[in-house]
Amino acid sequence: MKRLAIVLSIIIFCLIGGFTFSENNQHSASAGAEARYEDVVEEKVDVVEESIDAEEIQEEIQEEIQEEIQDHEETDTNMNNTIEESESVNKKSEEKASSNDDHTSSKKVFLTFDDGPTTLTPEILRILNENNVQATFFVIGRLAEENPDLIKRTYLEGNMILPHSHTHDYAIYSTFETFYEDFYKVEETLNNILGIEVPPVFRFPGGSSNQSSFKYGGKQFMPRLTEDVKEKGYYYIDWNVSSGDAGSDYNNKTKMVENVINGANNKDFIVVLFHDVSRNTRVAEILPEIITSFKEKGYEFRTFRDITEEELDKMVQLKLANKPIIR
Repeated sequence: MKRLAIVLSIIIFCLIGGFTFSENNQHSASAGAEARYEDVVEEKVDVVEESIDAEEIQEEIQEEIQEEIQDHEETDTNMNNTIEESESVNKKSEEKASSNDDHTSSKKVFLTFDDGPTTLTPEILRILNENNVQATFFVIGRLAEENPDLIKRTYLEGNMILPHSHTHDYAIYSTFETFYEDFYKVEETLNNILGIEVPPVFRFPGGSSNQSSFKYGGKQFMPRLTEDVKEKGYYYIDWNVSSGDAGSDYNNKTKMVENVINGANNKDFIVVLFHDVSRNTRVAEILPEIITSFKEKGYEFRTFRDITEEELDKMVQLKLANKPIIR
């Protein structure tokens, strides 16, 4: 009987202790979840929720953060689903990359999108995925800071993310100092979000020969700046086909399709300019037609993610890029 009493005491102790430990762990996990969620709310960004039950926390603070979350893209709240989708996308990207490893096609097209990420970007990504093509996104740093998960998703799906500007304020062309302060900030932002060092490739706001800089740095500012970025070892990228979506054609589907198709005539090496700004919903509507047209004409879709030296040299030859000075 004495031994039985001891055994029963041990069992009861373990059960009570185990229950208490479980309760403490559950309480700690919940507290940790609340702390992490509140940090995210203060930073005004959406993140993929980890494997915790954040539903109760969301209900308590929903009224306080409704305006903030309306400004950002909703992300998948199920980590398991996100992992499965990521693996599926990675597999598709690997298969696509494998099929294009030699890049021997004589006709190549680079789809590029400026000024995102915005509410339109997920729709652009959906269309790219449905058509099994990828693109390059020259992004604005302040928008990337507000939508880090959208930046990560874009990159994860096999597209390339490169700097455009942090503010896209043409006043950055006042002096070299104001330009590089802005440029280094967007570069650092993307490095931090993606956890990589982005390559020395970017696009000037307005392009390398824009006239918007005249009122700030004068007519000779851009020629001097382009030489300086070459000295610093950077490639800047322009375009030779534009959809016209930055101007009055942004709401005219027929005109934008004509701009791209006609602009690509008699060209075997094409860099197309689009803008994934929120107003450009028509761009998403015409994108499948444009992709189909390039496919039917035998173009290979390329990005700056795995661009070859030969392709960069071709861009320099066509004056779509500069030749940086590598020391």
